[in-house]
Amino acid sequence: MGERAQHAARGRARRATGVRRVAVLVVTAMAVVLAGSGAAWAWWRATGTATAPTNRLAAATVDVQVAGLGNGLVGRGGTVSLPALTLTAAVPGSGASELVTVRNGGSRPATVTATTSRTGTLGTAFTTSASFGAADTGTGCGAGNGGTATVPAGGTASLCVAVAVSTTAPSTTQGQSGGVSVALAATIPGTSWNDTGTVTSGAVGAATVPAPTNLTCGLLGIASVTFNWTAASGATRYTFGSGPGGNTLTQVAAGTTTHAVTGAVTNGTARVRADRVFTSVTWTSAWSNTRRYSITAGVLGTCT
Repeated sequence: MGERAQHAARGRARRATGVRRVAVLVVTAMAVVLAGSGAAWAWWRATGTATAPTNRLAAATVDVQVAGLGNGLVGRGGTVSLPALTLTAAVPGSGASELVTVRNGGSRPATVTATTSRTGTLGTAFTTSASFGAADTGTGCGAGNGGTATVPAGGTASLCVAVAVSTTAPSTTQGQSGGVSVALAATIPGTSWNDTGTVTSGAVGAATVPAPTNLTCGLLGIASVTFNWTAASGATRYTFGSGPGGNTLTQVAAGTTTHAVTGAVTNGTARVRADRVFTSVTWTSAWSNTRRYSITAGVLGTCT
């Protein structure tokens, strides 16, 4: 076989392998040698092959998600609701908690941080928390790993979210309402790449102690006036105000809705409120309507 035919055969064999090869021309040196009265030139030529990669290169992705809530926070940002987390008619010592399954929908392990905050008119007597790996007790979260976790690509982590009312919450906490917001932030370690999402709770609010209603003038006696009122739900006692400005206070046991006032007074004010007594604090209602009365020694009392 001639030289040209052999060359053609070798070319066909290379193409049959199906492997892309790139000819590399390497000029390794060019030397100029000066000697005597002339110059000598030398060229070296070499060839090699490089195999093209068979897989595509792609940028990493980061996507913090939650399972089973709304659209799952799939994609960039977003907000979903956690309606199961509610705490209504709350009083000192009340609490509620729920679990959220956080998912890393990205292509690399991500560090996820959960930060809680209050919304609406909820004050500092309401505490909120979020902890990865904590048990859900129904009224709070057990011991966990805190608000930060590393979640593998495609993996999940359990996050316990809780809201509670302090045992020393003052009476001014009554009627506050709002919710809990959980801000999720995921980042790929060593980069500034991140994604965020927000989970919001259902309704959260404090109870209100209802005021007694319909304070009326009752039996009028010699140097005495009796007052009656309608019971207030949840009251553990009543505080009755009498005398000038209604500022002489007397505690009346729960279940009793009448109180007799004695002692001389001109143009006294009568009023009553409900109290709800807790272990460390007492919540009080607004005052009822008022009555005006007068008592004079030896004379029948008057009331309007």
